[in-house]
Amino acid sequence: MSKENFKVDRELSEIKKVIIVGGGGFMGSSIAYVLGQADIAVVLVDQDQKLLDSGMSKIKDMIKDGISRNKMTPHQGMQLSQRFKTSLNLAEVVKDADLVIEAVFENMDLKKDIFNVLSENAPHNSILASNTSTLSITEIASAVENPERVVGLHFFSPVPAMKLVEVVLGEKTSEGTVEIATSFVDRIGKTPIPAKDSPGFIVNRVLAGMIGEAMKLFNDGIATPENIDKAMVLGANLPIGPLALADFVGLDVVHSSAKTLERELGATYKVPEVLTKLVEEGKLGMKSGEGFYKYTS
Repeated sequence: MSKENFKVDRELSEIKKVIIVGGGGFMGSSIAYVLGQADIAVVLVDQDQKLLDSGMSKIKDMIKDGISRNKMTPHQGMQLSQRFKTSLNLAEVVKDADLVIEAVFENMDLKKDIFNVLSENAPHNSILASNTSTLSITEIASAVENPERVVGLHFFSPVPAMKLVEVVLGEKTSEGTVEIATSFVDRIGKTPIPAKDSPGFIVNRVLAGMIGEAMKLFNDGIATPENIDKAMVLGANLPIGPLALADFVGLDVVHSSAKTLERELGATYKVPEVLTKLVEEGKLGMKSGEGFYKYTS
């Protein structure tokens, strides 16, 4: 089936059931929460029950926070909580899925294994999306019988607050798939920005250069993390400094992305030594209590 004649024979209004693969993680559960707010039924899928319980706990915390800040009433919170289900059986649960969003960690082999399962079990007219931040949509789609229906939907953290979703086009992504994906992003209250498949897409490719240079400044003893971040906030009008942002995202995540960009784009994106050292020491940023900064609970 060619890219030109591939059609997604469904209307946007028919996307009523969405599967989140990796729903137990922070990104997966956050995406699920936003979809639930848009009155969409969501099934969180993960590899074990503890992860699913963790994902549902994160969603419940987001609902409680919304109620406490008067963003919703307790009744609305109860209705929202009923839009989420969980499953350990990916092959079974995707059989009636309208859209599947994969949100597991950045490992190409794992993602291709997942998309192979989706290809074999999801309806032929369902959209298959990846939330990858750096990996190739084209390569991920190679695991699917008809890669025309594969697209990148790259959400940003924290998902409820961040408006952008990069809609990433693989080499074989059809126009129909892009149209449905873009309209879907509009529907859930986010802003879609299309981008061709390329390492890091738009935002992470630009951010990686900035964060990498900030780390090199620190590594070379030019300035402290506090002063590097303060200079960028005051001098470039950024809402947060690059090193504080790296700590927030997670230095292990930043390191993984940096390795991908270095491999694909060369020495310009060489992984900073200080980043590798911190990750090896288990200093991963806010989630571990220490990165470029120290954090107290």
